[in-house]
Amino acid sequence: MMKPIRLLLLLALLLTACGPTTASPPGEASEAPANAVKITLAYSPEKEAWLNDRLAEFNRSGAKVNNRPIFAEGVNKSSGAARTEIKQGSLQPTIWSPSSSVWLEVLKQESGNPNVAVSSRPMLLTPVVISMWKPMAEALGWPNKQIGWNDLLALVNEPEGWGKYGHPEWGRFSWGHTDPEISTTALSTVLAEFYAATNKSRGLTEADVQAESSQKFLRDLGLAIKHYGYNTLVFSENMKKYGTSYISAFPMEEITLIEFNKSAPPTPLVAIYPREGTFWHDNPFIVMASASQEEQQAAQQLFDFLNSPESQTAAMQFGFRPANTAVAIGDPISPQFGADPNQPQTLLEVPPGNVLVAAKNAWAANRKRANIVLVVDTSGSMRGDKIEEAKAGLELFLSRLLPEDRVAMVTFSDTAEVVVPLGVLSENRIQLQSAVQNIEVEGKTAMYDALREARKVLEADIDDRNRINAIVLLSDGEDTAQTSTFEDVRADYNETDISIFPIAYGEDAAKDALQQIADFTRTIVISGSTGDINKVFENLSRYF
Repeated sequence: MMKPIRLLLLLALLLTACGPTTASPPGEASEAPANAVKITLAYSPEKEAWLNDRLAEFNRSGAKVNNRPIFAEGVNKSSGAARTEIKQGSLQPTIWSPSSSVWLEVLKQESGNPNVAVSSRPMLLTPVVISMWKPMAEALGWPNKQIGWNDLLALVNEPEGWGKYGHPEWGRFSWGHTDPEISTTALSTVLAEFYAATNKSRGLTEADVQAESSQKFLRDLGLAIKHYGYNTLVFSENMKKYGTSYISAFPMEEITLIEFNKSAPPTPLVAIYPREGTFWHDNPFIVMASASQEEQQAAQQLFDFLNSPESQTAAMQFGFRPANTAVAIGDPISPQFGADPNQPQTLLEVPPGNVLVAAKNAWAANRKRANIVLVVDTSGSMRGDKIEEAKAGLELFLSRLLPEDRVAMVTFSDTAEVVVPLGVLSENRIQLQSAVQNIEVEGKTAMYDALREARKVLEADIDDRNRINAIVLLSDGEDTAQTSTFEDVRADYNETDISIFPIAYGEDAAKDALQQIADFTRTIVISGSTGDINKVFENLSRYF
C-alpha cells in the first residue's frame, strides 16, 4: 500500500494512451539561429499542448551552451511507433519522452542495446485508470467499494449483465482495448491484467505471463471487448458521442479522463484505480546515447526548465500530476473531474524488458479473434487510381489480420455479390487475394444491398462472444441503385453487436451517408484517399 503519494512520485514508471503520429513544430518559437545547438525532443501526443508552449518559451529564454544559443524542437510521435523508428534508425532524437519509461526497457530488450540512453528521469505523472460511467460505477459500489479487474471479470461472466445490478437496460458489460504494440495504456493494461491473474503486485515473471491460468484470465476478460483500436482518442471521442450505449468502461490515463469530463458530458466518467494496483506513466525525459556532449548539456538545461515549478504547474492545468515534489497537486486533479488525488493506493512494479516483451506477445496470442466482412465498392466511380490503390490497401489489411480471423468479401456495383464466403484466413487467404486482384469497376452503387448481404454472411456468428463481428465498408459514394434503403439496413442490424467501419474513400466521398451508418453502429467514419489508403487500412487492422 502506498503512503503519502508524494514519496513515491520518483518511482513513477509505466505506460499511456497514444494517439496518431504527426510532426509538430514547437508552437510560436522562432527559427533556429545559425550557430545554435539544436536538440530534438520526440514526445508522445498527450504532451502536445503543454510542450508546444514550453518549448517556444524555452527558445525565447536565451539558454546557451558554450556561448551558443540552444534551440529545442519537438516531434509528436506515439510511444510505440517512436521506439520502432529509433530501433530502425529512422528517428534519431536528442531526447525521447514516451508516455512511460517502460518503452525504454522495451527498446533495450528488442534492440539488444542496454546503453541506448545515458539518462532517464520522470518529467510528468499520470496513473492508468479504468474509466467508467459514473452511474455504472455507483451500481458496482463505487466510491465506497474499491473495484478491480476481478470484479470486472465477474461482471463479464454474469449472464444477466448489468441486470444483476438493477439495470437491464445497460445490457452486458462491454469495454474497449487499444494495441500494446503502439499504445502505452494498452501495455500497462495487459501487465495489470497479468498481475491481477497472479495475485501479485511485483516480481512478475515470464513464467507468470506464460501460465495458462494467466492467459485464460486475459481471454475471459476479452469476451466483453467490443472492438480494439489503434489509439485512446478513438474510444474517448466515441464515448463522448454515444454515451453509455457505446461501452461500459475503458482503460485510459487519468489525464484523458479529466479532459473528457472538462467537456461537461451528460454522463461523466469516474476513475477506478484498480484494487489490485496500477501503474504510473512517468513521461520520462530520456537523453539518448547518440547525443553529443554539447547536446547533453543543452538537454540538461531543457530538463531544468521543464521541471521548474512554473512549467510543472502549467502541465497540471492539462491534467498531469507534477513530478517535481515541490509543486502541490490541485485542480483539475479532483473529484469534480472524476479523479482522486489520494489515489492510487497500490502501485505495480514495472517488470524487466523480457517480461514486457513476453506480455505483448501473450496478448497477441490471446486477443479476441474476429469475423470480418470486407464490403468493397466496385462501381464506375472507382475507376483508375482509386481502385488500384484500394486493392493495395486491401492486400495490406489482409496481411495484418490474424490467421485465425475469419474473413469474407462482398463487392457491389449494380448488385451485391458475396465473392468469398466467410472462412478462416489461413485457409482462404489466396481466394481473397485473387478476388481483390480480379476486381473490375462499372455500374451503380448498391451499397445498402451489400450491407444487407454482409449481415447474412455473419448470421450464424452474431451471438458468438468469442469473436468480434465487424464489417469494413469501402465506398466513395451514396447508394444509387435504390433497391434497399438506409432504414432497411438499420432494421437488419438492430440489436446486434456488429460494428460497421465505413471508409469514405476519395476527396469527393459522400460522407453524410456513411456517417449515418457509423452512427447507428456506434463507430467512426474513416476518411482516406489514394495517397493514404494504405495507412488507413493499417490503422484499421488494429481494431481487430
